[in-house]
Amino acid sequence: MKQATRGVYQGWFVVATVTTMLAVTSGARFLFGVVLKPLSEEFGWSREALSSAVTINVVILTLLQPLIGIAVDRWGSRRILLLGTLGTALLSLPITLATQLWQIYLFYSVIAAVSFAAMSPVNITKLISGWFTKRRGMALSISSSGAAFGQLAVIPIATWVMAQYGWRISYWSIAVVVVAAMLPLGWWFIRDAPVGATDDPDEAAVAPRDARSRALAEGPKISIWQAIRIPAYWQLSFGFFVCGYTMAFTQVHMVPYFLDMPEHSVGTMQVVASTSLAVVGGASVLGALLIGYLADRVGYRPMLTVTYFLRGLSFLILLLAGPNIVGIFAAAIVMGISWTSTTPLTSAMTAEIYGRASIGTIFGFVFSAMNIGVGVGSVIAGRNYDITGNYHLALMINAFLGFAAAAIIQAVRVRPLVPPLALPVRPTLSGAGDD
Repeated sequence: MKQATRGVYQGWFVVATVTTMLAVTSGARFLFGVVLKPLSEEFGWSREALSSAVTINVVILTLLQPLIGIAVDRWGSRRILLLGTLGTALLSLPITLATQLWQIYLFYSVIAAVSFAAMSPVNITKLISGWFTKRRGMALSISSSGAAFGQLAVIPIATWVMAQYGWRISYWSIAVVVVAAMLPLGWWFIRDAPVGATDDPDEAAVAPRDARSRALAEGPKISIWQAIRIPAYWQLSFGFFVCGYTMAFTQVHMVPYFLDMPEHSVGTMQVVASTSLAVVGGASVLGALLIGYLADRVGYRPMLTVTYFLRGLSFLILLLAGPNIVGIFAAAIVMGISWTSTTPLTSAMTAEIYGRASIGTIFGFVFSAMNIGVGVGSVIAGRNYDITGNYHLALMINAFLGFAAAAIIQAVRVRPLVPPLALPVRPTLSGAGDD
């Protein structure tokens, strides 16, 4: 496979394809929240019972992340990604035929979790990191923004389809698009990086041309037991835990927080809630591109520090704004800028510290902390409301954790755990460099 097509580096075709695929397949993942109400009304299942399906899905997804990392290190990202894409389409069909609650648990909570794990950032990180060195931050940021774009664009379209034709048609529509368009697109354009792939022309001139030389350049494989012995593993994992913890409030409790405000009518706050979430999604795409661009120039650690600082600042603004609608949207913008960037920057730092040879396995374990944070953050915020009747303490905790993560990430020592072995210097015809 050529590494350049019509002057465009092949890695950018991979990035564009991954971004598009994630936008559509993430729609299938988040669509469950859209159809929750009609499902509950049609079959008489409680919302708590249906929400449990999401909880189980997150738990299984968390457990699968390390296994997906091991799989992509062993068999490559392309195979796992295509299987996950196919699984995402196929799971849509049995969900629409379910008539018992246990079937929802089986199809969505268990089977879908496997497909979603195959499409997770753990796999994408391995794939994109193999193609890029100089612009890795930007490439990872663009590809990871696909999921945010799916929430921003695909979910509203699926919601409109559901309103016009029913919730089952929403799932069927996504299944048709995935099978008819996304799967062929991935089959044609997605490739694991070949030996010597790099977007840096200077590196390309001396890049390894065979598997043995590439292994030397990437360094030896690092086991998870070696990885956890240095502070960086726990520092990056803490950051991801905070990311998931704070995301839980936005995904689960932010709309109820707005609707509880007595200063405005319920109708007004419903519009504010839906619009602010759209602002978070839109700002996340722009934020990912901007922060990815800056990260390739000033470094991954400083920009990840800024990202967590902005996450904490967004919740502080939200707390201080109260019912002030301008303040609410200001918080949504700041929150959105920090929303997507944590994953590509953390994965890039993981690759710098542990090397590309083991990035799938190690990042799979690190990424699991995010899902744990989602579960813990959702429960604690709910408990806070049940006890106090408001979310003030939850907002303060989120702000504190964001600032704490910024401080901890800034203290990470970004240096290779095992330096790559030196490659033999290739002789030149002119004999230059002999001195």
